[in-house]
Amino acid sequence: MNLYRGILKITTVFVVIFLLASCDDDFSNIGGEIIENPSGVQLREYDINAYTVDLKSIQTNTPNPKLLGVYNHPVFGKKSASVLSQLRLGTTSPEFPEGAILDSVVLNLPYFSREDVDDNGDPIFELDSVYGDGGFRLSIRESRYFLNDLDPSEDFERAQRYYSDQQSLFEQFLTEDSIYVNENFVPSADRIRFIGENDEGEADTTYSAPALKVHLNRDYFQQKIVDMEGSAELSSASNFYDYFRGLMFKAEPIANEGSMALFNFTGADAGINIYYSYLQETTDDDGETVEETFVDSLGIDFGANIVNTFEGEYPEQIQQNIANGSENLYLDGGEGTLGVVELFDQEDLADLRSQNILINEANLELYLNTDLMNGANAPSRLYLYDLSNNAVLIDYSLDPSNNQNDPLNSRTIFSSLPETDEETGETKYTLRLTQHVINLIENDSTDVRLGVSVTSNIQQTTTVAVRESTPEISGEDDVEVAPAASTITPEGAVFYGSESSNENRRLKLRVYYTDTDL
Repeated sequence: MNLYRGILKITTVFVVIFLLASCDDDFSNIGGEIIENPSGVQLREYDINAYTVDLKSIQTNTPNPKLLGVYNHPVFGKKSASVLSQLRLGTTSPEFPEGAILDSVVLNLPYFSREDVDDNGDPIFELDSVYGDGGFRLSIRESRYFLNDLDPSEDFERAQRYYSDQQSLFEQFLTEDSIYVNENFVPSADRIRFIGENDEGEADTTYSAPALKVHLNRDYFQQKIVDMEGSAELSSASNFYDYFRGLMFKAEPIANEGSMALFNFTGADAGINIYYSYLQETTDDDGETVEETFVDSLGIDFGANIVNTFEGEYPEQIQQNIANGSENLYLDGGEGTLGVVELFDQEDLADLRSQNILINEANLELYLNTDLMNGANAPSRLYLYDLSNNAVLIDYSLDPSNNQNDPLNSRTIFSSLPETDEETGETKYTLRLTQHVINLIENDSTDVRLGVSVTSNIQQTTTVAVRESTPEISGEDDVEVAPAASTITPEGAVFYGSESSNENRRLKLRVYYTDTDL
């Protein structure tokens, strides 16, 4: 019988995946009895248990981009994201020419953006990963908190972890004066103009992609860097880490609205440049000695330890809904929340294992609860994973639509793009776990808990440590990690849960199968 199942599965499973979308209306489940559709594929719907877990503290000093700003989500409320980063000298033991004058200190943090051209053929940019269009207060201050690379409590054998809820700790070590303050910073899609000279010494204007590009306090860097020439503090990377321990980029709300942007602090163009000028004797075309002004720079990069911190509490109503049941499933990015899904009870699983059926498809359909979304943008994708073992599902790995160059349209069989019904306006997401269910039935695999989250990149499957979450999960499957791609977006959504009063939109496990005894 197993051989028969295998042959039939191979010949039908790929076809069925594409047919099922058009066959959904041909199934019904009344009183537990299945009404077959003409193709012989049947449907069973299983009640599941799904609930929300609030991630109170997550690791954020991983090599991911960082959020910076203030975002007022229509559902989840206002949250602020700040960044604490180590600094690294581009050149240790820097030497400055005699009489060098520090002209300017420029911070450059490019936005994620897409380039296009306008009607005149000139380049224009559209910002990506910017949420909201208001302003926030941005300040930059020196930090005297030492960010360890290795954890001293683990005998320096494990990388040090820093967490999203440690801002109050870090702020105790900030210097009093800021080296930059903008009382109303608003991200801009304007390209950056640079006026310089070409090879012939003529004035030349060049442009670069939009960036958070600002001038920092010149006197501060004169004392901190230039005046320290020849010192032990600038002589090595480790000495510099201890001397100049980092910068805190702090975002604070100034109004109900704000904006939050994603930045790659370790990108090639990210960092601080100290520009200085000096006079040097040269020989002109007539062979005479003249003094000429030269301009040079010293780069300071952001270090390996860069921590995202988050502030803000969910509205009281949201907290109560998260803690008191499964009427709705709240999935939020950033420090955020995730959903926990428990598929089968023992009786249902034993019943499935006892029958001679071929599983054609198994999926979860998550419907947006638009009544609770308050006009918020829906996330682009959802991600389903093995929460018990902190691993990807086999269906993720087997998805043939994998496309590294197009993450938005990749793995769309495993995790569909949001589908909106033109007539009803309802939006749903389909997460397929066909092979996972087949393994549960045919191979007696363990029925593990699953996790579901919003994701900013379905191709990214790395995880980050979770230090605290609530409510605590019963049994041994504590929430130890969360998907990293969920932590770098502030977007979220509300879905009908497994105990929703809306029977038609309630979250269930849908299993399409063929009875091989027929």
